[in-house]
Amino acid sequence: MSIRKKLSGLMKQLFCVILMLIILINTSACSFSMEPMNYPQAKSGNIDLTDWSWEQDGIIPLDGEWEFQWFGSAEPKTMDSNRSNYIQVPGTWDNKVLANGQMIRNQGLGVYSLNIVNQQEGKRLSLRLPNIATAYELYIDDRLEMKRGVVGYDASSSTPYQLPGFVDFEPRTATTSLKLVVSNFDHRKGGLRTAILLGESEQIHRTDRNEISMRFIIIGCLIMIGFYHVGFYLLRRRDMKNLLFSLLCFFVVLRMGVMGDSFLIQWFPSLSWSGAIRMEYILFVLSGWAGYGYFHKMFPREIKRQGFTLFSVSAILLVLSIVVLPPLTFSSLIIVYQIYVLLIGFTILIGLVLARIRRLEGATLEMIGVAGFLFAIVNDMMFYNGIWGIRDLVPYGLLFLILMNSFIIFRRFAHTYERAELLTEQFKDWNNTLEKKIEERTEELHASYRTLEDAKLELERMELSRRLLVSNISHDLRTPITLLQGYLEALRDDVITEEQQRAATIRLMLKKVEVLNVLIQDLFELSVLEARKVDLNIEVLMLGEWKERMIELYSMEMEEKHIQFRCELEEDKIDNVRVSIDIHRMDRVFSNLLYNAIRFTQVGGTIEITFAFDPSDRVVKILLKDSGIGIHPEDLPFIFDRFYRKSDSKVKSSAGSGLGLAIAKEIVELHGGTIQARNAIEGGCIFEIHLPRLDDKEAG
Repeated sequence: MSIRKKLSGLMKQLFCVILMLIILINTSACSFSMEPMNYPQAKSGNIDLTDWSWEQDGIIPLDGEWEFQWFGSAEPKTMDSNRSNYIQVPGTWDNKVLANGQMIRNQGLGVYSLNIVNQQEGKRLSLRLPNIATAYELYIDDRLEMKRGVVGYDASSSTPYQLPGFVDFEPRTATTSLKLVVSNFDHRKGGLRTAILLGESEQIHRTDRNEISMRFIIIGCLIMIGFYHVGFYLLRRRDMKNLLFSLLCFFVVLRMGVMGDSFLIQWFPSLSWSGAIRMEYILFVLSGWAGYGYFHKMFPREIKRQGFTLFSVSAILLVLSIVVLPPLTFSSLIIVYQIYVLLIGFTILIGLVLARIRRLEGATLEMIGVAGFLFAIVNDMMFYNGIWGIRDLVPYGLLFLILMNSFIIFRRFAHTYERAELLTEQFKDWNNTLEKKIEERTEELHASYRTLEDAKLELERMELSRRLLVSNISHDLRTPITLLQGYLEALRDDVITEEQQRAATIRLMLKKVEVLNVLIQDLFELSVLEARKVDLNIEVLMLGEWKERMIELYSMEMEEKHIQFRCELEEDKIDNVRVSIDIHRMDRVFSNLLYNAIRFTQVGGTIEITFAFDPSDRVVKILLKDSGIGIHPEDLPFIFDRFYRKSDSKVKSSAGSGLGLAIAKEIVELHGGTIQARNAIEGGCIFEIHLPRLDDKEAG
């Protein structure tokens, strides 16, 4: 098969990848917008959910008319309770005029109120609160449930802080009242820019996990591409465009870390709101600068050096203004920073159009990628100015631009191979001609050899760069990506030609992607657990109830696998002994332990769970024993470590991510307990969990 045919086939496959990416972006963008058909709207400070089914209709945004009191910068003693009015949520204050003639400034204090009517009493619900500018307190039924920053009546008495949050609650009456006290004296925009979501706890948290997973996939892709281009730069120091493109990727990643879900603020609590917003604005400016520098190096004739100098000086001045001025001042100058970035974007686009007219290689694909990236930038500007748009499309736009660049690199590789193939054919013709013709073309052959040598060196550099990239990928992502690469190479080289085999290979690839997603979720959960950033939903549970729960969850599955399952109390009198636990997280612990036990227990074997209580040290002991193959003594000290798997090849073939026992250990320790493992004398493995008993005084 010729190089041109291979190129055509791979281009079709890459087109499919683009289509899948577009679908993925649309799915991610819409997954959190939550726009069901005809969902109830709040009217006059009340929202009626009589006909709303959480199971069928899902999550609902609490949009519409909220009751609103505006106090501006008034002291508490001067508040007038009769100044109540209504305001549309979501929406910023933006000097709006209320029906009673009050003008709402962007800086001040306001109180939102909403009554949620006809809730299902006893059902556990969750509220997801977005970033609210810039400090707030949330009250549910007049009880403070969450706060961010310090709410005040002027700049000196308030402390800004922004971080999304979740509040779980159980409605106790048919009407639940929400009150949100918001103050803003530090940012140009005040109010609620994004909807507050209400739904069942699992629905809300699942939606958030999905969005976080998607964001981490995007972040991982951008980081890998960034390091990939750093590798290129280290191999060819004169080629500055690779360094500039890697900086663009890293700037966008860091900006994602201080916006939206604010990962950097969660990981580094010492990072203040002022520091985070300065980072956001500085990275916004530097991203535009790095993008212009990259395209200037790609198309120096069309995108002028004078422009790069001008934008570099402007970037220095803008960054200095962000560092020196207070957040309220420089955030009010957002139009200046936006005009700077838009000028850069449209200047690049005009240069690429000129390059396309001159038929320069890669100009068309670069123009498409920049147009998509520029659209994402304009969308984000509109969204954060409260006009319209979908939240945070810039990372997806950059990913689209990277994909266009990948096409260009691929085409250059293909052209190099095609030239090599052509030169090889010419070489064969020269060997068949007369000696005189060979002598006449000796110099041409030398030139051809030099071209082939340059191409060989370039390919060797590319391969070295690829190895450097792979060596920098963290342990938890390396294996799935390597397997996916193997499948893709087999498809590319037509090693797999039958349609059924191709379909089976694609299914295997999808499974690997699912495994990768599970790895990312497990890594995120383990990191959060290790950092002790988890809010446990503590409930009081008696050992008898816990025993029945285990039987209900696992007995049927054990029976299907032909494994004897016993769950019992060591003594009947400890039936009423109580523990204080997060039931769902402890379910995760036993799920990991039991499925490990099932994996290594033969058909006809037994798995036992025994609950015991030691009055002397007031500790509840839980023993999980199986009749399986046990644990090798050399492995026992390490089984709770990340990614530790047994060296036995049979075990490795069935191993999971290597994170399950590490997660179980963190959850148990988060409850103030301990977990240990040992081998039973008669064979099999025993896991022993110790948890503190809940005293009667604590229960009361």
